[in-house]
Amino acid sequence: MIAALIFAGSGPMLVLTTFDSLDSPGFAQRLEARGISKFIAHKVPIDLVQKRYGVRFSTILGDLSQTDDLRIMDIDGHHVFSSFSFDEMGPPVYSKPGGADNVVEGELVWGKMDEYGKLLESSYLPMVGSQIVPPISFASKGSSTLIHFKINADGAIFKGSPQELDGRKLVLYASSSPALGRTDTIVPARTWRFDQRGGWKCE
Repeated sequence: MIAALIFAGSGPMLVLTTFDSLDSPGFAQRLEARGISKFIAHKVPIDLVQKRYGVRFSTILGDLSQTDDLRIMDIDGHHVFSSFSFDEMGPPVYSKPGGADNVVEGELVWGKMDEYGKLLESSYLPMVGSQIVPPISFASKGSSTLIHFKINADGAIFKGSPQELDGRKLVLYASSSPALGRTDTIVPARTWRFDQRGGWKCE
């Protein structure tokens, strides 16, 4: 796990990530999914982040997936900048010109999500029954939430509403549903991705 201080157009922010390196293309893709295509990133010691953020650190840590994930710890630029000295920051890592290669835009997907992050309705019918991963919920028990989002070629959600959808993935677990045009049983779980021809694929 890595803690990083990110300088972007909106100001400094602090993130936690399970990517192995700040040079990872996936790391840049997750930032771009949140609207950050140009940035300078510095590692900061994880023990200092834990000490200075306490309970919030533990909460964010518990929400991280085991691999290829990113969570924003603090977006209060003034607080982030004043929390770490330059001596505590690692060498800078610069975003590559043009942003992440795999962030390709398709149409917005509209739908309804239940309290467990499962799609109850979708503007693209085959996505019905798919699950937001890592799990997320805004609906109270027994109700649903209207959502919309885009999916890039890497399977990451971006331009999501609610914004907390950004960076997550839409996964179809094992199922068989001829009514939705799916006559096969999908094993193992598969992720929806933009197919770069204007539609989506599940693989």
